[in-house]
Amino acid sequence: MSLSLTKFELESKLDKKLINLNGINLVKYFENVFELNRKLTNFLKSNQINGFENDKTIGIGSESSGITTGQGTNPLLWEIGHFCYFYEIHCLQYFENDYNFFIDNGHIYDSFVTDRSFRFEFRQHTKEKIFEYLDYISTKIFEMLKIKITKSQEYLLVMTLLHNHMHCESLIFSKKLLGFENIFKINIQRNITRNLDFEFINIKGGTFDQGSIEGENVIAWDNEMPRFKKEINDFCISKYCVTEEIVLRFINDNGYNRREFWSNNGWRFIRGKDLKMPFYWIFENYKFKINDNNNKRDIIPNYPACHITWYEAEALCKYLGGRLPTESEWEYTSTNGGKTIYPWGNKMIKNLNLNYSGSVCDVNSFVEGDSHFGVRQLFGNVWEWCEEPIYPYDGFEIDPIYREFSYPFFGFKKILRGGCWAVPDILINSRYRNAQMPDCRIQFTGVRVVKDLFKKKL
Repeated sequence: MSLSLTKFELESKLDKKLINLNGINLVKYFENVFELNRKLTNFLKSNQINGFENDKTIGIGSESSGITTGQGTNPLLWEIGHFCYFYEIHCLQYFENDYNFFIDNGHIYDSFVTDRSFRFEFRQHTKEKIFEYLDYISTKIFEMLKIKITKSQEYLLVMTLLHNHMHCESLIFSKKLLGFENIFKINIQRNITRNLDFEFINIKGGTFDQGSIEGENVIAWDNEMPRFKKEINDFCISKYCVTEEIVLRFINDNGYNRREFWSNNGWRFIRGKDLKMPFYWIFENYKFKINDNNNKRDIIPNYPACHITWYEAEALCKYLGGRLPTESEWEYTSTNGGKTIYPWGNKMIKNLNLNYSGSVCDVNSFVEGDSHFGVRQLFGNVWEWCEEPIYPYDGFEIDPIYREFSYPFFGFKKILRGGCWAVPDILINSRYRNAQMPDCRIQFTGVRVVKDLFKKKL
């Protein structure tokens, strides 16, 4: 995480960063995120849990190299150390001269220094020390919030807050992978639709402004900028994400054994893993079920298919006579042709399946979040795969502080858009770009289908 910029160059770049907080109370948001940190990690204090559990059937991936030997999880204690160290290296040291780091060798919690496999071998710091670390960071942040801060310092605080939220999501899907209890009370109406008609909506194309500008969103991340003109052809897009019922139909139609639905890499992937169904699906007593935090439940037809790899998403789209949306098509739909920040308008609304609701839900719920085109749940429920890898936009400039946010992943991680139930609304907007490896099975990922609309020749 070393910087090649002088202090003057760094401050000059940070002073140009614009943040749109829209009346957000930072103290309240930090109170919420640290409360969430503790809610997600307090179970680790049990003597029966060592914090370095790993699912051996999945394997360990190396995110720093971009090469995966499987999709795994970080050690849960290491995960806490990681976002604590991130606060120090990307924020706190810029508030104090001669800042004293809590742990001398804190770089061990830098994901670009420490290979994932070594994270499981590292045992120097006890549980008690890691939780002291978390308390220390919390105290230091609230001390910073009491003083008058500069624009640069405000940017650092917000960036580290959002990074913390990203790792709350990581803790949630890591806990699920390891079989720990879902601690969230599910307070949403989960199943409201019977006999859902999987319909498509025609979208008239045009030219729109893709990407973010400084100050439009809470933070415009480096990979969202600069904004540029993009021309979109007419297309149609599924009103809903692909459901569990459709996946079940795909399985029963022998979809995992039909070569015509799979790309070369996808076919190699499922054959190499001998996959016959999505992750967390099981077949017992002549019936398909889903293992949801070690609670086996029946297939719910109108729930979104979740934990779908990019390869499976691609195959499901071909099975349905379509393809994955391009990133531009997805953003065009979500911004209503570049006219809005969110699918429904320019202000965040509360009635969405975001903000750690505890579960996916009926794809036909939360109608208030519809786009002007009538497309439902572009935000919340599950992340949605797009067709292409993440690449920089023309004119890309690396973030002066969070320099590893984007560029190491250009060209091989696939785009995800929209956010899932395990992310906060402060992080998400229609321009936000996430990305994962195409074989990722542990994140809350789903799929929406696009079909081409060709104009008749005269």
